[in-house]
Amino acid sequence: MFDEKYERIDRRSGTNFHYFLLLPCLVFFGFYSLFNHSVFEFSFTEQDIDPKKVVLDALETNLASNWSRKYTAEPHLAGTNYGLVKWTEEKFAEYGFDTTIDPYEIYVSYPNDHDLNLVNSSGDVIYKAPLKEDELKKDPTTKGNDTIPTFLGYAANGNVTAEYVYANYGTREDFDTLKENNVNVTGKIVIVRYGKIFRGLKVKFAQDNGAIGVLLYSDPGDDHGITPANGYKQYPHGPARQESSVQRGSVQFLGGIGSAPGDPTTPGYPSKPGAERQDPHASIGKIPALPISYREVKPILAKLNGQGKKIKGFEGELEGFKYYTGPNSNYTLNLYNDQIYNITTMWNVYGEIKGEKTDEVIIIGNHRDAWIKGGAGDPNSGSAVLLEVARALGELKKAGYKFKRTIVLHSYDGEEYGLLGSTEQGEFFADKYQREVIAYLNLDVAVSGKHFKLGSSPVLNKILLEIAKELVYPEEGVGSLYDHYVKAKGGEHIPTLGSGSDYTVYLEHLGIPSVDLGFQEGKEDPVYHYHSNYDSYYWISEFADKGFVYHNLAAKYLALLTLGISERELINFGLQDYSKGLLSYLNTTISRVPKEWLSKPIKLQECYDWSDSVYISKVTNGYYAPDRPHGTRSMMMKYTSNLKNKHTLETVIDHAFENLHSLHNSTLSFDAQTAYLQEKFEEPNQPFWQKIRLHYQIKYHNKYLQYFERNFLHSKGLHERPWFKHIIFASGRYTGYAGQNLPGLNEAIEDEDFDRFVRWLKIVSKTAKRVSKRLHN
Repeated sequence: MFDEKYERIDRRSGTNFHYFLLLPCLVFFGFYSLFNHSVFEFSFTEQDIDPKKVVLDALETNLASNWSRKYTAEPHLAGTNYGLVKWTEEKFAEYGFDTTIDPYEIYVSYPNDHDLNLVNSSGDVIYKAPLKEDELKKDPTTKGNDTIPTFLGYAANGNVTAEYVYANYGTREDFDTLKENNVNVTGKIVIVRYGKIFRGLKVKFAQDNGAIGVLLYSDPGDDHGITPANGYKQYPHGPARQESSVQRGSVQFLGGIGSAPGDPTTPGYPSKPGAERQDPHASIGKIPALPISYREVKPILAKLNGQGKKIKGFEGELEGFKYYTGPNSNYTLNLYNDQIYNITTMWNVYGEIKGEKTDEVIIIGNHRDAWIKGGAGDPNSGSAVLLEVARALGELKKAGYKFKRTIVLHSYDGEEYGLLGSTEQGEFFADKYQREVIAYLNLDVAVSGKHFKLGSSPVLNKILLEIAKELVYPEEGVGSLYDHYVKAKGGEHIPTLGSGSDYTVYLEHLGIPSVDLGFQEGKEDPVYHYHSNYDSYYWISEFADKGFVYHNLAAKYLALLTLGISERELINFGLQDYSKGLLSYLNTTISRVPKEWLSKPIKLQECYDWSDSVYISKVTNGYYAPDRPHGTRSMMMKYTSNLKNKHTLETVIDHAFENLHSLHNSTLSFDAQTAYLQEKFEEPNQPFWQKIRLHYQIKYHNKYLQYFERNFLHSKGLHERPWFKHIIFASGRYTGYAGQNLPGLNEAIEDEDFDRFVRWLKIVSKTAKRVSKRLHN
């Protein structure tokens, strides 16, 4: 099969005569490579080194606590604390990485002043919210005058006074439910609890429904029963939420309709000096918003008891509140928010160890900025793990090991505001990354509990589970990390990705396989004080991870995962998991299609859009690009002729399934060939001519693996969200955090748009057919 491929390549470049001219050069190169170890890297030093052992031995010394203490000792809001930027760079350099600091000029907001008053019908202020978290004697991070005020990044400035309404989680469905119950939010301040969806979309939906301000609070009903009402003491005396805890955060719209992550003034292009600036309000709101604690919101919400409607599903567990919607005409809220908006420099820090395959790169990323002085869980558990991985890989480099592939560490700035540092650099280096990067491995909250979590592109599922089998889970009697994960998940299922962290630009904009990993809190774990002052070194060391055991396990897992991807000769991807997933996603999607659609006739479509072919050719370096026919007219006639046999949606669906099944069969064969080539590579004492031939077979095969994910990008992006290019995975436009598989199809169903559904079905089907054909050939 592979000999035929090379012959076809030669034919396309001219004639077979060129092949014979090239053959002596290849033979010479083969001899040269064998003597210089540049093809198969069989050096004496590497044979003497067991890379896994070196890495795991290095991590037997656990320094994660040191790094956590350092990062959480000072405020490090995005675009501030250049000292931590330099310190991070110095640590990367200390461990043998070549370093770079990469600045961006980004539009962002900082807290200046805020106020919140409950006013009665006489105009008297009967309650003034402190808008401040308590200082705790046991937690040094909460003391002093250097903590960051409670605020929401990108919340609009304003001073508004109005009646107020409780709107549950503030989802799109919640606002629809209020309308159905004749509860009008126009001109009102809306109070919503955290949970279900990204906070920025809560503000967006409130604004879209006519609200003039928003308050967000954390309801004890979402703490899985770890509450004072159930006998648990509050932090720092117990695992329950501290009642003055406030979740800060960004209210950028992230993945909402018309918006995109990154700098809201430079959508789709990097915020380097001189960049053209646009109106940011496609991605950020126009109404003021504040976060408050559940202690602060209780006297406010209590005034709604008996007012408005009591709606099933809107209940929480806030003491003294009966979960009526309001409003109460006898009370208003005065909400004041003042922030300083400007263009601020943010700094990404990179560290690189060059591998022998410099055009095959693995990036490991974590963000450095936090909403508070601490940030022990978010993001600095990930920062600590990143430094531990750097230290372990540095020990391997120091031992004389030559890495097969290039490994790059990234420490981003500005993630909290809307994935700023990662998105801007992803846009800036788009061509380079799409050419070179194999995979992106993401750390964010690496540890906030004991439960292992994974989310990934399916091509990585196989190796993610393989690595988990190599490590012991710390809890006695559980077994391996794999055993723990499978028991908790009820199987080997690994969820796909949505958004809310730095992998978004890699997977959903650039088509680079990505994984997000870490240990999160479960139902019986201490409540995680997300984006609060209490996400501190004291909390993580005394409640979440005593002894930093799970930090250490995360570092071992990530280091082994990096080696598993970087050091195997064949890129360690499993394509059949991807194609199997596609079949599952389409099955789920089709089950949601209205029955009356199935028999609807299909209109003839326009001929193939060659701009997409050019785009796919570009982002795969020519791999997977369809062979262009001799003339557009012949393609159009063929396309139209085929469509005459597809009279209804049901027949088009059947054809799409046929193409996906064909793709699945092709991936099975391709994975088998991957295993075969790896086995052949490991065979000793091969004749030199077989080594030369195998070298080029592997190189060719690896390029298909490297660019496989890119093939599922669409040049024009999703409907009303052109930044999101991936046709299989995207952030949900109504959820933000949660992902949506086959977004083009599912969004069309949500919008009851039959023609758009047909168009996206053809895009998915055509892509599957093209990839299947290329893999098969």
